[in-house]
Amino acid sequence: MEVIRHEGPGRLGLVRLGEHSFRTPALAGVDFTLSPFNSFFHPSDPGDYDFNLSPSIPLGFYTPEEVIQKAIGRLWSIDYEGFNAFYLPALRRTEYLDEFFKIIERYNFEAVYLGNSKIIIKEYRYFVRILRELRERFPNVMIIADLEPFFYPLAVYLGVDAFDTRSLKLYDFEGKGFTQFSPFVWSDTPNSFDFARKTILEVRKALESGKLRYLVENFFPTQYNAGILRIADLEHSDYLERYTPIQKETVYFISDASIRRPEVKRWHERVAERFVPSKNAELVLLFPCSARKPYSFSRSHTLYRKAVKDALGSGVFKVHELILTSPFGVVPREWEWLAKYDIVVTGHWGEEEIKPAAELLAKTLEKYPKDVPVIAHLDEAYVEIAKLASELSGREIIFTRVENGTTSSESLRSLTETLKEFELQATKEDRTYRYFENIRKVFDFYFGAGAGEAVLPGNGQVKGSKMLRLLIDGQQTGTFKDGVISVTPFGMQRIYDALNSYWVKVDFELRGDVFAVGVEEADPVIRPDDIVGIIRDGKVVGVGKAVLSGEEMVRTRKGVAVKVRKRA
Repeated sequence: MEVIRHEGPGRLGLVRLGEHSFRTPALAGVDFTLSPFNSFFHPSDPGDYDFNLSPSIPLGFYTPEEVIQKAIGRLWSIDYEGFNAFYLPALRRTEYLDEFFKIIERYNFEAVYLGNSKIIIKEYRYFVRILRELRERFPNVMIIADLEPFFYPLAVYLGVDAFDTRSLKLYDFEGKGFTQFSPFVWSDTPNSFDFARKTILEVRKALESGKLRYLVENFFPTQYNAGILRIADLEHSDYLERYTPIQKETVYFISDASIRRPEVKRWHERVAERFVPSKNAELVLLFPCSARKPYSFSRSHTLYRKAVKDALGSGVFKVHELILTSPFGVVPREWEWLAKYDIVVTGHWGEEEIKPAAELLAKTLEKYPKDVPVIAHLDEAYVEIAKLASELSGREIIFTRVENGTTSSESLRSLTETLKEFELQATKEDRTYRYFENIRKVFDFYFGAGAGEAVLPGNGQVKGSKMLRLLIDGQQTGTFKDGVISVTPFGMQRIYDALNSYWVKVDFELRGDVFAVGVEEADPVIRPDDIVGIIRDGKVVGVGKAVLSGEEMVRTRKGVAVKVRKRA
């Protein structure tokens, strides 16, 4: 199983079986063949199938403890020669799962068939947990489940690679499907098998375009889908985030489930951990977000910044701006290029939006010196967020007088008058420093606080107009354009020396891409699509884009781990 692309634990993959290969997510009976279930009491020899299910004992979800113990003992006595797929019964008594995992590990199975799938789909926590344990412990194994097509997007997103379609014909009745989950499923296709084929193609397409989570949130035909996703978001957010690629495209927040997406969790963590205020900030301004991104291109923010300029003149280079928004909470002005999202705006904020935003704002305000004033030009729920953040942080916030919206002439006049009370004087050095900071902070977002200083120190240079080249003593460290960055091997060496992060260690001469089998160690903070340095003997020998997460690179033995872009 080779991973081509991730979205959450979901994988667009390639499975090679001799001369035969197929893409995942896949369907048994369409993309590959799967042998019938082999009972321990009526064992069958391996047949001519892509995946041969080994003999097992059909244990139910509620099987008593003593029966499970006997079954495990007998399963160790099976001759697994010739079988490449293991039948894993889902059991309420999870303490016995590890015994089954030992068998899978011992005999190096290529696939695991998740038994009792139609039962555990109702057991939200168990369903997410078993998929997580399988995916994390056996990254090279293909997971197969027997589920109805309307569970495909969610199941793939959580880690399932393929689906058994044989049971679908049990539900067909004159072109309509009746199941325990939905009385009416398909009517525009001849049968359930065609419906399954159509659905799996949609899932693949969503994975290819980075829209699987979007599809999951639009595919909620049953309460089970909603319940499982909620448990995954709230109790296994670290699992989802670890495999979620670094955001490059706009994320669409379309439902209550959207505000719990892994991208939101990651943003909150990076603001809290990686954002460091500019050293010359003598005033903090809080503004509301805008529909247009980046915010600076919007009408409202153009008006805000004009008012600030009119009031402070050159002092604007000693002002720092924070934008409040849902669900990202706080967006430092330097990171506005990175906040690519679109959300339904109704003017109504729920507790699940207000409280996290206020907590993040409080953490952010605590990073500024206590004598730095905070001015808020806000209205509606934004005021509630700022007031709660003030209470949590103990920082006083001065609110401007807002009437008829923040962009009315009265409100903008109040903003200007409030700011004129602060006499800020900035020098040419302040202007240059803040210009450099706008670039540095983006590198901090991707690699950690201090990365920007590593690629663009005080004695660094910036050349160019649209595509900016960053240099140190004439040697290029990277590029910057509208929040999009690249790093040279020289720049990556400086980041590695300063932060010891985003590295993949190898012990061979770099000629092409880095395959997982050649990875000795990898930084656990790496996520799919991250820029990483390939390290050999302490030196950066190349820079590339991660295909897998850092932990996955070490545990996986097949496929590309890093696509190399530049060699030293």
